Amino acid sequence: MSCFVKCGTCEAEISVEKCVFATYTKVIDGKERVFCCLRCQQKFLEEQEKEKSKSR
Repeated sequence: MSCFVKCGTCEAEISVEKCVFATYTKVIDGKERVFCCLRCQQKFLEEQEKEKSKSR
């Protein structure tokens, strides 16, 4: 049985059994986020910055 995690931005399913280096992970606000590609990671970070600037 395969286990999957979802990309934090596009929600693409990523196999946990794949090479760890085939995904992008980043700890943001103490929570580990998983992304399918660098583009999705950058998009998520940009959205986080926009939300932070709105709340200021």
